[in-house]
Amino acid sequence: MKTYKIFYTDNAESCLLDISEYIAQDNPIRAKSFINEIVSHLNKTLSIFPLSYPICEDIGYKIRLYPYQKYNCYYWLNTDKQIVEILFIFNSAKNTKGKLYQYIQALK
Repeated sequence: MKTYKIFYTDNAESCLLDISEYIAQDNPIRAKSFINEIVSHLNKTLSIFPLSYPICEDIGYKIRLYPYQKYNCYYWLNTDKQIVEILFIFNSAKNTKGKLYQYIQALK
């Protein structure tokens, strides 16, 4: 079975830190365990099934969306190098299209 290497961008790591800080306001122990849980889940799932999740057609650049609990993980993959690059992880209740567009513009 083909497996993909998972890479977290600086933006994704910053998102994880923001999520942790938000959860820690109410429950510092859960903040740490939740970050470990989401990273573990993303690593396991996307390393084996990166093509199983839809491309966000309105964003472009073949960015895919993987939902996990109340969070949306945006990623793309390089099938030639077998790498999944995690771009952002946002709360699904927030409008995050603006941040995604800014990131895409920086890639041009």
